[in-house]
Amino acid sequence: MSLNGGNGYTNAALLVSALGFCYAIHKVLDGYLRTPSTVHALRGPDSPSWRLGNVPDVRAPFNNKTFQGWIETYGMTFATYGFFGAKHLVTADPKAMSFILSHPTEFSKPMRGLKGTRYLLGNGLLAAEGLEHKKQRKILNPAFNMSAIRDISPTLIQVSQQLVEAWKRELSCSNTPDAVKEFDITDWASKAALDIIGLAGFGYKFNSIEKQSDELAMSFIKLVGGISSFGFEDMVIILIPALRFLHTSRMRHRATIRRRVGAEIIAEKKAEVELLGTDDLLHSKDLLSILIRANMNENEAERLDDDTLLAETSTFILAGHETVATAMSWGLLALARAPAVQSRLRDELLAFPSDSPTMDELNAMPYLDNVVKEILRLTPPIPTTKRIIKTDAIIPLAFPVVGKDGKEIFELFVRRGDSVRLHNYASNTRKDLWGDDALEFRPERFEKLPEAVNEVPSVFAHLSTFASGPRGCIGWRLAVLEMQALLFTLIRTFQFDVVPGIEIIPRIGLALNPQVKGQESKGRQLPLRVSLYGI
Repeated sequence: MSLNGGNGYTNAALLVSALGFCYAIHKVLDGYLRTPSTVHALRGPDSPSWRLGNVPDVRAPFNNKTFQGWIETYGMTFATYGFFGAKHLVTADPKAMSFILSHPTEFSKPMRGLKGTRYLLGNGLLAAEGLEHKKQRKILNPAFNMSAIRDISPTLIQVSQQLVEAWKRELSCSNTPDAVKEFDITDWASKAALDIIGLAGFGYKFNSIEKQSDELAMSFIKLVGGISSFGFEDMVIILIPALRFLHTSRMRHRATIRRRVGAEIIAEKKAEVELLGTDDLLHSKDLLSILIRANMNENEAERLDDDTLLAETSTFILAGHETVATAMSWGLLALARAPAVQSRLRDELLAFPSDSPTMDELNAMPYLDNVVKEILRLTPPIPTTKRIIKTDAIIPLAFPVVGKDGKEIFELFVRRGDSVRLHNYASNTRKDLWGDDALEFRPERFEKLPEAVNEVPSVFAHLSTFASGPRGCIGWRLAVLEMQALLFTLIRTFQFDVVPGIEIIPRIGLALNPQVKGQESKGRQLPLRVSLYGI
């Protein structure tokens, strides 16, 4: 049997469907034998598909009238159907989200997702659980504190300026009289994010913007491309470990890349530490160098082994590249759709007297700060996050909801094995917090926020985008600074406009990537019209 042919795909799909059917029967029988959870008492939408349930609308909520209708009808907590008829809890209630995020042992990541992450990336921070996650987080923290991010801020500006020069060359070769050209923003944002994570993360020049990547850089580019194109074949093999003997040549190549390239970089950084010691002043400032020095300072029993360090390098690439590239793509689209916002932002940026602001100077630009916040509010790269309940629990609610019987529900009794999807996008677009225009792109809203935003569990700007608690995004400062640096250089230099006649829609993947409606087979893309400002 091979997954490379049509029959292989058909057989695999039938096997997945059969396992899903067995799982659904198990859940139904389990419901009769144990006290039902509140999930079954909650209102929610009907399922349009037994196989997919409401999953597409829950996971792709941007500009989704169906999903918005659910929020208005059922409130911030409701029940939806998942794959194969399973019932799931969905919530954007701040007290519920805070409770769940602060109890990672009782509300853990889905095992299928953890196994998939370990299979693709190794047992790094995204996949580790319990004490192992706590140990990794402690050693990684120095690489992501304010001082470390400040040290690498010149690198972010440097890469952003390289992108500007590359675009200028592209426009100078344009045959159009007004020097306007359509750029696929996702492609260029991906290149910029990869070059940034290469230099800031490992001290390595990928040169993907300049299209001069060597074999080592190409290995990383292929790794990122493989992760971004994660598809049905990968899902089948991850969900059904018995099928891993079908490990395709592409997936074997991906695993080989991760180990070979990561091992080379780690060996180089370790050699530097052994030569110079662990004094921070003598060393490179990239994130991996800081991580290895912090690891060497731990007692031997607490140190991360080489396999875990390898997993962290792959995790850096996935989280540091995919998230920022996705956010920047949606952000430039939002600015193209809002020319007045783009113009006001440009005025602020052009008033700055230098092309190379520091991190503190970027943070002191109020409208830039508000634009970044608004982009991350309206288009979080990861719009939802799922948790599995490990033990029966009672989840508190800040906002009671009306159940199927018409009575108010003030707290949720959930059972071991239930699942809950924390909806970051729904939390970020609550009309009671963000106003009746919560679905509109309006950065000015951050100039004066209601006190109620303080109830939202958050590490940044009262947004759910980066989550919170022990598993909150460790790299949020870097992500925000990358966006500030890229917007600073791009908006000062270029005008962005939408391409008439096309519609951009979200594509569900590891992050919520944009694609062109009617051109879904081409994968992620976001064409915008780009021209030099003032010409």
